[in-house]
Amino acid sequence: MPRPPLCRLPQAAALAAAALSCVPAAAQEGAACPGGVVSEIFIDNQSVFEVGSPELDPRFNWAYRAANSMHARTRPEVIRRELLFGVGSCYSAVLLEDSERILRSSPFIADADVFAVAQADGSYHVVVETRDEWSMRLEPQVESGRDFQVTGLELREDNLLGHGHQVSAYFKEHQGERIYGASYGTRQLLGTHLDAELSLSRTPVGYGVVQRLSYPFRGESGRWAFRQQVERLERNFEYFVPATGGGIERRFFPEDRRSFDVGGVFRLGRRGNLTLFGMALAGEWVEYPRSTLTPRGDGGTAADVVADEQELVPSPELTGLDTISSVRLVFLAGQRNVYFSRRRALDAVRGTEDVRLGVEMELGLGRTLQAFSDDDDLSVDLGFAAAGDLFGGVLAGFRAEVEGRRDFGAETGSFEWRNVFGQADAWAYWRPSEESRHTLVAAVSGAGGWHTTVPFQLTLGSRSGLRGFPTHAYPGERRVVASLEHRAYLGWPYPRLFDMGTAVFVDAGKSWAGGDAFGMDSPVEVDVGVGLRTAFPPGSRRTYRLDIAMPVTEGFSFSNLVVSFGIGQAVGRRFAGEDPQIRRSSRRILSASLFSFPN
Repeated sequence: MPRPPLCRLPQAAALAAAALSCVPAAAQEGAACPGGVVSEIFIDNQSVFEVGSPELDPRFNWAYRAANSMHARTRPEVIRRELLFGVGSCYSAVLLEDSERILRSSPFIADADVFAVAQADGSYHVVVETRDEWSMRLEPQVESGRDFQVTGLELREDNLLGHGHQVSAYFKEHQGERIYGASYGTRQLLGTHLDAELSLSRTPVGYGVVQRLSYPFRGESGRWAFRQQVERLERNFEYFVPATGGGIERRFFPEDRRSFDVGGVFRLGRRGNLTLFGMALAGEWVEYPRSTLTPRGDGGTAADVVADEQELVPSPELTGLDTISSVRLVFLAGQRNVYFSRRRALDAVRGTEDVRLGVEMELGLGRTLQAFSDDDDLSVDLGFAAAGDLFGGVLAGFRAEVEGRRDFGAETGSFEWRNVFGQADAWAYWRPSEESRHTLVAAVSGAGGWHTTVPFQLTLGSRSGLRGFPTHAYPGERRVVASLEHRAYLGWPYPRLFDMGTAVFVDAGKSWAGGDAFGMDSPVEVDVGVGLRTAFPPGSRRTYRLDIAMPVTEGFSFSNLVVSFGIGQAVGRRFAGEDPQIRRSSRRILSASLFSFPN
């Protein structure tokens, strides 16, 4: 009898081991991977436009070629590193699905398709097709009203030389102050799966530095995530206070904030039913160099602040503020029961997006370590999110986040909970059919703070509020805003060069002073507006937005028009949980991104 291929007859002393080694290699692979193995991976990395495609207008081939020549195509090795499998891996349809979604979550990938082709020997060839997003952009920041002016400018490249590195340089108004800065980020530090970010900025009163290193969950099959962050921020906190002669004026309150955190989270269970546990160590130190609110002009320096402070008689004071000095051990837990659905023209003009549906919950408990802290408290952070398909083709969701600190050093008989911040958002989308060019979006958002001992203020006219009112409108501590928006895809004038759409909207909102010494209760205010939406190239998920809104009040004049530019929609599911005025005062320790990646 002939010998098996590549095998020798076993000796008696090693019969069992030799018997296993005599099994042909293909049979061993079949036993380890009953569904087959991935034998080849082919990367088809397309540029922004695929010249010659029947989906493109041949009249604009010159424009397509010009755009491609100004863009560095994503390199195949960058795409390959994002895959959850390699040559020789067991074939798994869910890993292909997760890999496809991870690729689409990259800011420089417009679309991705990952599919397998069965081979005669039982293995699979996997084809990875990607199309690049236009990765360089120049984003202006404008301020409208009586004087229309550019108040900021950012030059950003999301895919430097095709390596997936993000770099940017900017000057902009942030919370009322001029900041100059630069940043660098990558999702593949030194060819690994580590995310890294470094940003440096110059503020009117000092500097800002943020350094972050993380290993996010790799799809729904990833079992662990890690993050480390260090932040130093010297800034002016923007307040709006009543002016002596009536109206509102802008004041600034200096704040010096330093923080760090390092932690990890593990996921247990199966896909669609994952339980998360983690631990983190976090520290925070916040000081307030002065207790008065000083007036400031744009572009002022620290010397200007002192001079203005001396000239101001009297200067409003902030009372009851506590300096912060804490190092705490944090316990993290969560539950993730989600699945993903591909939807067209929700927050993109015409592009297809991955929508996360299901239920998620998260909890963070952090106790200060007395040997390293002046504070003595317990931090509590809660989060809940749910989304799903409802009747009649309606897609709806809800998200709520609450954080607070229980102060064990509070005076007897006083309220022990401090710095309680909360936000709740509900949203719904309705499209008559999958082929429809029309989408109706409804959203309601509420935000507020209670018993705050850190600088905090909301305004009704902020980016999270009424689009037809200036930023400073109706300062306070609580706010509710509702929006109804109709979006339409035009299919005109050049649908095979870029997407163009329109929006018509109405917003209504109200704010309350709460505990803000400078706040006021507002009436129910309403605005109406129109907007343009565009995406380049066609089918891109990145939406560029122009809105023109006006308040519904008596005595309207064109000087009351508010014009805003931005990237992404102003309302909807992606906007939920992103209130910038809550975030600037929040003391949440770890970002929820540890619990959900990709979003």
